[in-house]
Amino acid sequence: MKTVATLFCALLACAAPAFAGKKDKPSVPDASLSQVRWTEVINDVAFDAAALDGKVVVVEEWGVQCPPCIASLPELAKLARRYQKKGLVVVGMERQNSSQEQILAVLKKAKVKYPVMAGGSTPVPSDGIPHALVFGSDGKLVWHGHPADDEFEDSVKDALKAAAKK
Repeated sequence: MKTVATLFCALLACAAPAFAGKKDKPSVPDASLSQVRWTEVINDVAFDAAALDGKVVVVEEWGVQCPPCIASLPELAKLARRYQKKGLVVVGMERQNSSQEQILAVLKKAKVKYPVMAGGSTPVPSDGIPHALVFGSDGKLVWHGHPADDEFEDSVKDALKAAAKK
């Protein structure tokens, strides 16, 4: 019995470093920007899906009745302005079937100047909203998750750096 306990402790000591530190990044599904289904922009901001080629694109799914979503909108608006000249495009998709008036009121308060659609769909199912997807300049999905995650802005910056090297 003593040998089994010693062996168990030795295995645990060897395995512990593998589980310590940073958690594993979740796998990114094989998805692309071409799989996003766009609808009509409702906030009178110019949008051309063909012009997204070669750009880093963030698609955020959100809703008018979602307090965390509303809280993230001003931060996304700042992100869109900060990195627009570096090739970032942010597009919003309101996913709660809210009226145009409800959506526009929220967008105005949050100072959102990027295109927002009522509806639309992305190729990656989510556990809820807000849900952001980051597509690299090659159109491939590089990250998805909650826009308040620390990894969100890092993935945008990394995608922009990769695009600048091309």
